[in-house]
Amino acid sequence: MEQVPEEQDEMTRPDKPSRHSMIMRGIVTPIFGLLAVAAIVLGIMNATVWKPSAHVDAHGRTKAAYVVTDPGVLPLVDSRVTMRVDAASAGVSGSTAHKSQKPTICMALTTAKDAAGWTAGHDVARVRGLDDWQTLSVGSDTSPGKAVKRDQGVAFQDSDMWKQVTCSDSSVSMSLKTDDPQAVLLVAVPQGSPSLGLEMLWQRDKLPNFAMPFYFAGGLLALLAVLSATVFAMDPAKRRKQTEPEQESEETPEVSVAQALGSAILPGLGQRRSSTSGRRRRHARGQARQGDPGPPPRPPVVIDPRNRNMVADQQEDGDGRTVSGDRGADDMSSTRVISSQEMASYLARLAHEGEEER
Repeated sequence: MEQVPEEQDEMTRPDKPSRHSMIMRGIVTPIFGLLAVAAIVLGIMNATVWKPSAHVDAHGRTKAAYVVTDPGVLPLVDSRVTMRVDAASAGVSGSTAHKSQKPTICMALTTAKDAAGWTAGHDVARVRGLDDWQTLSVGSDTSPGKAVKRDQGVAFQDSDMWKQVTCSDSSVSMSLKTDDPQAVLLVAVPQGSPSLGLEMLWQRDKLPNFAMPFYFAGGLLALLAVLSATVFAMDPAKRRKQTEPEQESEETPEVSVAQALGSAILPGLGQRRSSTSGRRRRHARGQARQGDPGPPPRPPVVIDPRNRNMVADQQEDGDGRTVSGDRGADDMSSTRVISSQEMASYLARLAHEGEEER
């Protein structure tokens, strides 16, 4: 038994969807639809639950005498930043009064070069950035150079190396708004402090919008799903059949110049010739029936254009504009060119009259 080809089977059963349509609508369209839903869900999650916080609060601890932020750390998250340092009580001596003494902490805004000059030869805790959104990255280092004894130098708060300085007992904080990547904060604490608590807070004015890319991807995938179920699911042969009649209807037949002139001029000439020849035939028949030969017809005048002076004719035409209408009509009839049909009619009438005279 012969097997009917798949294409012929599809042509004999037009109501049955083709394999191409089944794949596009049964496999490709659901995949695009699921991806679109997943992208939109991720966008909603980034806009609500996973939305970045406007407040970034990071903490860290150190035991060094000096704390310096690296260049670029202050404007790391936003231009508005606040740094707070808390110190424990310096309980080193045995006396009660010395145990109750609170340590003095100073904080200054300066440049990296001036901070390195002040902390030369001392152990320094460097704030290098963020380990995560809640933890500061703090490392230990020793500044190059020779250390200067405290009793030989000026007090920290009295130095002219700082742009801004503040000192306080046990705790100190400073709020800044800076975009300078070279600006650093230098914190000086007394010896004997067991631990320092560091805290940096940033207030963000503009939050990053992580949801918009997911919304855009979801809309694009949804559009692809709709196209896969409609346009892309159509058979190429059917698509061509639908476009061919439209193209044929849009194409208009081109008319050449000769055809246009012929259609405009020839009908008038044919009508004029037929009316003139018909009128002459009727006149000839009428004279033949009456039996009156009448005056002999005037033969046609044939004018040779080579023997005519066109300039003289134009002058005579200009001078003789007052001639009566009958004379002008005779001139026009004398110069009129006789067609072949009129000549044949005239010869036939002349032969008929000759036979009657015999």
